[in-house]
Amino acid sequence: MSKLFQALIENVNQREILDWAEGNSAVLAVTKERVYLVKTNTWSRPNIKSYDIRSITSLHLQKPGFMAGHMQIIASGVGDKTKSLSSAFDYAKDENTIMIKDNYDHFLRLEQLIYKQKEPKNESTPPQPSEPEEDVFMKLQKLKGLVDAEIISQEEYEEKRLELLARI
Repeated sequence: MSKLFQALIENVNQREILDWAEGNSAVLAVTKERVYLVKTNTWSRPNIKSYDIRSITSLHLQKPGFMAGHMQIIASGVGDKTKSLSSAFDYAKDENTIMIKDNYDHFLRLEQLIYKQKEPKNESTPPQPSEPEEDVFMKLQKLKGLVDAEIISQEEYEEKRLELLARI
């Protein structure tokens, strides 16, 4: 277990962590409601920064290539200190960025997990609006016309009539 992950679980209940990944001198962990970024420099203690999932406005994930890749967290109230054409060095200095090199696919899954956790939880489906009574009566009239024109049978008419009346 890495020193950074150890620092994380000293401050966060390990059972709450849905997934995590280690980057260059940093760890990113996701829970149901928060994202944790644990970073360290050579001479400092690990620094834990947490973000409320709902405050995250976007994630910038850059696949590693010639240079290291990164995942930057952009949240409301957290300024983006990098410019649109920044170098990997600028991202490495940003406190809201984790540098990555060989586990890009894992960070891609974390990105998807974060966005999934941001989706509003639909505890119960809202009640469906009932059909207005006028529409039901119009359908009953049309149904009566179909049985009178012998397009549907009397049995089909009764079955549909009872269904429509149950909606009132």
